[in-house]
Amino acid sequence: MKVQNYIILSLIAAFFSACGTPKNYNYLQDLTNGQVMTTSVDGTIRLQPKDQISILVKSKDPLMSNLFNKGVTTTMKSGQTEGNMYVTGYTLGPDGDIDFPVLGKIQLKGLSRYEAEQTIQKRLQEEQLKDANVTVEFMNLSYTVTGEVKEPGVYPIQKDAITLFEALGKAGDISVYGKRDSVMVVRDIDGTKKAYVLSLTSAKDILSSEAYYVRQNDLIYIKANNTKARQSLAAGNETRSMSFWLSLASVFTTIAVLFIK
Repeated sequence: MKVQNYIILSLIAAFFSACGTPKNYNYLQDLTNGQVMTTSVDGTIRLQPKDQISILVKSKDPLMSNLFNKGVTTTMKSGQTEGNMYVTGYTLGPDGDIDFPVLGKIQLKGLSRYEAEQTIQKRLQEEQLKDANVTVEFMNLSYTVTGEVKEPGVYPIQKDAITLFEALGKAGDISVYGKRDSVMVVRDIDGTKKAYVLSLTSAKDILSSEAYYVRQNDLIYIKANNTKARQSLAAGNETRSMSFWLSLASVFTTIAVLFIK
């Protein structure tokens, strides 16, 4: 092959590769059809100091139930209970406990929502209310998604376990300008901050990470890719215009004609 032809082909290949889809764009690229993947990470949300929860106690004796229900108002309709409205809740103290009516201090730090229900219910059944049934709900637990997503913001935690993909889905997913191969999660662990950097393009990478499941107070940050970075410059905006690509094609054509001649 003549040198000029090789140069022409190289220029054409470079032009079209610049227009191609980046390899780091699609999620979970290493998964194949029927492949089974597992994660050893426990994704259950566990209570921490400063978390706020609502606690509803039910029993056959409404007077006894009301003794333990803090900040709950009940509406009535035709003599039947229509529903409950939670006005206030219980906030875990610095040591991870709550001050519950009659029972006093109850340690809840590190417990899941279900475990907290069972702990409080057992204490009630042992000491005061034999037929007690307890329901615990999260109140102020949330995570933050910012950076290159369609809907950045603070989102409430309403489930016992939330994956990073679910959290990003709530925020409208990563925009075309976000880096999918270096997603950052900043987590508060016992008063210190720990950063995780994950690649959503690799199932192996993300499923093995502690940050695959979201925790309360997590900050999920999506970095801008090179395209968005260039757009922040005046010259960068020009590179995305149609006139730029037409000019580039014209240069390639001119070079090709010169070599052919």
